[in-house]
Amino acid sequence: MAGVLNRAGALNPAGVVTPAAVPNPAAVLTGMKLAVLRRSMSGPRAASLIAGGVGGVLTAVGTALLGLVDFPVPEAGVGTIALVLLVWTVGWALGPILTGGDPTLRLSYFTLVPLPPRRLALGLLAASFVGITPLVGLIAFSVLIVFGAGLGLLPALVAVPATLLQLLLVVVLAKLSLQCLGSVARSRLGWELSALLVGLVCGFLNTGWFGLAFFFELLGGHWAPVIGTVVRALPSGWSVVAVDAARRSDWALAGACLGGLLALCALLFAAWTALLSRQLVCGTAGGSRATARRDSARRSARLRAVTDSPAGAVLGKELRLWARDPRRARFLRIALWSGLFTGLLPMLGGFSTVLPWTGVVLALYAGALGSSLYGLDAGALWLTLVAPGADRVDVRARQWAWLLVVSPAALLLTVAATLAVPNGWAWPWLLATLPAVLGAGAGLTPLTSLLGPAPFPDLPGGNPLDGFSDESGDQARMQSMAVLLLQLAAALPAAGVVLAGTLLHSAPLRWAGTAVGLGTGLLYAWWLGRAARHRLETRGPELLDVMCKGVRRQGTEPARSPEERERQDRLSALSRHRTALAGLLVTAGVLSVAPQGGVALAMSLLAPANRSWFLALYLPRGWQVPVAAGFVLLGSVCFFGVYRLIRAKRAAERE
Repeated sequence: MAGVLNRAGALNPAGVVTPAAVPNPAAVLTGMKLAVLRRSMSGPRAASLIAGGVGGVLTAVGTALLGLVDFPVPEAGVGTIALVLLVWTVGWALGPILTGGDPTLRLSYFTLVPLPPRRLALGLLAASFVGITPLVGLIAFSVLIVFGAGLGLLPALVAVPATLLQLLLVVVLAKLSLQCLGSVARSRLGWELSALLVGLVCGFLNTGWFGLAFFFELLGGHWAPVIGTVVRALPSGWSVVAVDAARRSDWALAGACLGGLLALCALLFAAWTALLSRQLVCGTAGGSRATARRDSARRSARLRAVTDSPAGAVLGKELRLWARDPRRARFLRIALWSGLFTGLLPMLGGFSTVLPWTGVVLALYAGALGSSLYGLDAGALWLTLVAPGADRVDVRARQWAWLLVVSPAALLLTVAATLAVPNGWAWPWLLATLPAVLGAGAGLTPLTSLLGPAPFPDLPGGNPLDGFSDESGDQARMQSMAVLLLQLAAALPAAGVVLAGTLLHSAPLRWAGTAVGLGTGLLYAWWLGRAARHRLETRGPELLDVMCKGVRRQGTEPARSPEERERQDRLSALSRHRTALAGLLVTAGVLSVAPQGGVALAMSLLAPANRSWFLALYLPRGWQVPVAAGFVLLGSVCFFGVYRLIRAKRAAERE
């Protein structure tokens, strides 16, 4: 962007580019984002966009169709739509915490551009309306137009600006929330706050449906009038209140709601501009040096017991990084809160069976979030490569560090949760699956980070939320999902032994699952760690090149002849189509294997009263297990289709 502005700008007598001569930043930044998105539809980036886009569009269409519901009275429709808009607004505010904000136009790219903060903020805000996410929001908020059309012509006309203002509100709110939490996340309190929010979202996605009955009862009981008044009074409900006011010809209230939305958007934009200006001036450095020195002294005293050897040096370094690095510390806290909320949210619906599994969920998320272990160090890999014989020591020490950090927390949480809810049946299952999951996580974290290196941006003291905001972050997300599924698969042998003992009513066989889980966990850690060491020994220079230069897409070099250029264009088009199909298959596979298959199968065996959204549980008792197993088979077929697509793509590239 700087080159564009300098070519178009004019020099004053002092030789400085004047901001007045700079072209419209909104047009330039929007064009930049369109160009980046147009050239990014390949590889993990495209799969991530397609999977998220399909799910978002389906949810948005379902929200828009809510306006067609025949409510008993318009006031009931106003309260329901206001509640739905509140959920969407909260999702937009918390979404940047999960995704890291705009992956194409990061603020660090524009620190040297001669633009006032307000003009830069306007340009970034305009570019924020380009992409799949704003389109999803626009479709969802069109529920106001659909609802207004059912009330009459004037409410439908008022719903048009209300929809646009609602979209503007959530976009500005997302920018402000990311900027605020990014500034706070550099502190200890910020780590906990951002991790708690992400853990709450992950926990709700895992088991939140068990507590939906509680919320439905809350909304339908004697609290319903109070909650309806609250959701109308919140800014997220002002748009639907304006539409309803137009139905009653209360133009003062309609104008006040629309004007209030516009004023609130302006206020949020001013606050975001102020924070943006402060970051442009102050940079990314921050934190208290005195506090850092005190924390360093305390942790150094705790780590004096580490042996004075090459393995001890790497182990001590890794333990210090897990405690000091903002990204690693945040990952651990996300895993902790995800496990806690996964077990606690079902308690709202009176379902305590999931609570003992909080430690296992913690281990699963710790392994998934650590799937880019070497990528967190980026170019520091050269320190390992230049030391003779350091490959094996480095891999094994990283495995031990991960286990020492994750295992005590997972075990303590498992014991505490199981004792809190006396479920004696859970002990054989937990003691069998937890060692297997921990061993698989200890082996997969270094291996996956070396099979698909995804270096994170090196921003000392910067925003920890930026970790998922580039191409490496997209690859890291795909690896996290893969590691999560592989850890679940790694626990199947031990869980199968316990299941066999349960079905055969054999206590020795049921407790034999503990030995199987411990043995398979040790095998996973040793074997996968050995594979990671071999990968580091044989592909070290190539891995270092990726760590230093970042993930680069194939096929970016220009063709040397028209025939080669035409062949390259055909392969690129075919790759985009295959990537789109792969994204759909991955989404269908995950939904089929995890919730509709595995979770529904477990719930059918436990015979819970809450059927939620699991299709198999709505069938007769004899059909539940076969249908759930059928979903697992369907998901496996989808994953096999993805594998075949990848093989076909590689074969086409070799030809």
